[in-house]
Amino acid sequence: MSIMEYIGSIGGIAGVLAFAIFLIYRQDRKASEDRLTGIIKEYNDAAHAHTSALTELITWLKAKNGNK
Repeated sequence: MSIMEYIGSIGGIAGVLAFAIFLIYRQDRKASEDRLTGIIKEYNDAAHAHTSALTELITWLKAKNGNK
């Protein structure tokens, strides 16, 4: 007996629909988490690049002004 037949025998059409909605939700949740992970990685990469640029600028300014 397949899982759909088993759910159908327990809960009827409502059980089958609930199971289908659960599967769709789970798939959408995974896709959303993957997108969010990508956004966070891009943000961290940009923040690292900005921090590096600021560090170089501070070093250059200290050298230019006699490290005051």
